[in-house]
Amino acid sequence: MKFRTSFRSKLMLLTVVPLAVAQIVTLFAVMRTVEKDVDTRARESLIVGSTVVAEFLASRGEQLRTSVEVLAADFGLKEATATRDKATILSVLKNHSKRIHADMAMLVDLKGNTVASTLDAAENQSGGGLGIIDDASHQKVETTAVFGDSAFHVFVVPLRAPVSIGWVVLGFRVDHLLEDRLASLTGLKVSIVPTEMAPTPGLVTDEQTLTYSLPFVKGGSEFSVMLQRSLKEAMLPYVEARRGLLIFAGILLLLVAFAGVMFSATIARPLRTLASAAQKMISGNYEGSLQTASDDEFGELASSFDSMRLAISEREQRISHQALHDALTDLPNRYKVLQILTTAIESARDDRRSVAVLSIHLSRMNEISSTLGHKASDELIIQAARHLRVNLKKDDLLGRTGTNEFVLVLPGRDAQSALSRVEHIEQILASGVSLDNIDVALQTVVGIAEYPAHSSTAAELLRYASIARTEAEMSKERIRIYQAGHEDEFVRRLRVVSDLRGALRREEIEVWYQPKICLQEGRVCGAEALVRWPHPELGFLYPDDFIPAAEQAGSIVHLTRYVLTKAVKQCREWADKGLDLHVSVNLSVRDLLDEYLPYHVLQMLKENGVKPEQLTLEITESSIMEDVARAVLVLECLRDIGVRISMDDFGTGHSSLAQLRNIPLDELKIDKSFVMTIINDAQNEAIVRTTIDLAHSLNLEVVAEGVEDEATMRRIASLGCEQAQGYYLSKPVPADEFLLWADAFKPMVFHERRNSDRAFAS
Repeated sequence: MKFRTSFRSKLMLLTVVPLAVAQIVTLFAVMRTVEKDVDTRARESLIVGSTVVAEFLASRGEQLRTSVEVLAADFGLKEATATRDKATILSVLKNHSKRIHADMAMLVDLKGNTVASTLDAAENQSGGGLGIIDDASHQKVETTAVFGDSAFHVFVVPLRAPVSIGWVVLGFRVDHLLEDRLASLTGLKVSIVPTEMAPTPGLVTDEQTLTYSLPFVKGGSEFSVMLQRSLKEAMLPYVEARRGLLIFAGILLLLVAFAGVMFSATIARPLRTLASAAQKMISGNYEGSLQTASDDEFGELASSFDSMRLAISEREQRISHQALHDALTDLPNRYKVLQILTTAIESARDDRRSVAVLSIHLSRMNEISSTLGHKASDELIIQAARHLRVNLKKDDLLGRTGTNEFVLVLPGRDAQSALSRVEHIEQILASGVSLDNIDVALQTVVGIAEYPAHSSTAAELLRYASIARTEAEMSKERIRIYQAGHEDEFVRRLRVVSDLRGALRREEIEVWYQPKICLQEGRVCGAEALVRWPHPELGFLYPDDFIPAAEQAGSIVHLTRYVLTKAVKQCREWADKGLDLHVSVNLSVRDLLDEYLPYHVLQMLKENGVKPEQLTLEITESSIMEDVARAVLVLECLRDIGVRISMDDFGTGHSSLAQLRNIPLDELKIDKSFVMTIINDAQNEAIVRTTIDLAHSLNLEVVAEGVEDEATMRRIASLGCEQAQGYYLSKPVPADEFLLWADAFKPMVFHERRNSDRAFAS
């Protein structure tokens, strides 16, 4: 379940929560600082206390040392010791210990037996003196000793007269009085315990107490002094302060919360009014202005909100219009056209009428855009739309569905009757559109689809009309009516174009070769490289199945370079096997506009060690007419390399003799449409003869293609043709089959030829 929080609650939380967080953080920081400070001070006090204790015990030890040395030097004590006068010894010990306030004095013989002692009998019988003597080892010793139940801080020195005759011991009692005195000096809890009960010397910390341990006597190990500080007691002075801070923070929070409730109620009231108005707008109700009595920021907000209401209402209407209309021409866009066309189809279905859909493409717009600029092309489209709109009839619909594409829907008309409208449209646009005092004649390509003959859905009718227009463009036609089933071919063409580059990359395109023979010697002299594509799904494809689509899609350049690479490598392989052949490769229009083609050809020839004259590049008249100057420049570069240039399908193009003279050529190939009928068609024979004479006059060799039988072979030989190719010799075959064919081929000799010296001159 989703929890909903009102603005009023949020505002109150925004007021209270930051303050609470700030107070908590502040209290935490303060208490943390206090605790850290208390801990630091407690540690410092322990260290200072340990220093005080150490200095106090050292002072006592020094006092003992001085006193016991004085006692050991006492002549009366030495004399009494020598004479074993226990009464005198005890008297000396008592008097001396009394003067320095010592708690015990003792004389011990060299065997460790107590001679005299100020202690009572129970303490004397403890055997502590013997332990002292053992520790003394004839040296002055400061240590601790236990006599009975009491521990003493003692100093032991030898009694010499002049040799050691005993030991003098002087000491202070280690008891709770000493602990109290040390506690009063340090302000700490002090305990003197056996060393095994004390922690490791130094500072030791647990959760509640800090403990500092040090040896009672420097270098001694029997007793240790423990100084302790309770952290809880150290914190007691701050507990009241913390309680006061918490009470103050709680009161402050309550006051702020009360103020937040009142403040949020004041703010939320006009906002609820605005929310109610917004709900009306959400439901689509933009009527009624918003009135508030406030003249503060909320009043300004209400006024702005009312202005926004009016602006949104206007903008919604404008957006709805823009969503369905073209921004440049204000014509219905594709979505709107589909809506209206769907309505028109439903109406036509009820009335049993037809609906014609025209896809109108403005030609040459790319050329106009590159020449005059995009702004000019946009203006042309606007004026074209205006001209078309003026001539619309009542039920006609004109829309714009592409950059240079309009759609015209004609209810009540079929495809045939729509042709007259197409002619009218052509006349309107061809009459010229004025642009910066320039009359620009617009050309169109139109595709037509019809309901119900072609489809009963709006989307398909638009698509079919577009397919028909595309087919018209490819066929260089002005108008085309959609023919059922052509969408499959259209999709197939798209599939071919999309698969071509992958096929080139995977080397699925095969290069086959059709042999050429030299008619003078009758031997094989070369081959033309032709492509075949065994498509995994569409089957075996011939050049006509995919080359036009590749040219239109711009993939033909990749295909040409692929074939060039394969052909030149094959020429190298033939040379390695003893076949001195040249190879011919066809170039497309786009290849002739590729200024880098000569560099690619030269690099490829060098990499494979093939002579330039062994490569012939074939062009067509139509391809070179696309851009004569640029194509000639590329061809001249290829000729400079040494590559031979051949004009393919000569006689079927539109080149003039003047242009032919300026094109760098080495040979002409007579189109097979003339060669195949040369025996039975005198007119075609005359064309072939004239072409051969023209080529020879321009110092060009002639190749006849389409030789289907021996009679045709002999006839073209007699007319002076240098080379021939055709099915009479061989169909195009894969490279390995070509090699087998060449090995089995026997030279042919043709005697019926005209002017043999000229016909076969090199």
